[in-house]
Amino acid sequence: MKKQKTFYISISVLMLITLFTSCLKKDLPDYPAWNGNYINNVFVEYRWEDLNNLYNGKPVVAYQKLQVEEEIDSSKNMINIQITVPAVSGTFTADVRNNVSQSHLWMYSDISTAATVAPTGNTPKLGDPADLTQPQTYVVTAANGQKRTWTIKVTSFIK
Repeated sequence: MKKQKTFYISISVLMLITLFTSCLKKDLPDYPAWNGNYINNVFVEYRWEDLNNLYNGKPVVAYQKLQVEEEIDSSKNMINIQITVPAVSGTFTADVRNNVSQSHLWMYSDISTAATVAPTGNTPKLGDPADLTQPQTYVVTAANGQKRTWTIKVTSFIK
């Protein structure tokens, strides 16, 4: 019994020592926060329910990445994109391709390291369906707090 009690006390002490120690050291140098607030790339895709691909009896959401050519003008915070719908292939059938519309697409992007992005006005969040017949505006906030408002506009939609 005494050995068991000693064992539990030893384990408790080890746990307390581990719990109340820190790997951080005092007086670490302060590094400047990242100041990048750019949108570096824009991607667009079309999503649909694939009725031929079921999981637990429900259709799986399929997607097709669309071809995007972008022109980024950092001085004006403007990104003009040209979208081309690719040819039919695999689950991206002719029927699905015919349903692709500029007014119902999903957009996502690459932004500067440690930055955040948020929509403004009626623009949906990146990753939500968007009406790309209208310009989309996003505020990119750098890690140091500097903000930049970007406008993404589709200049050409080729189907």
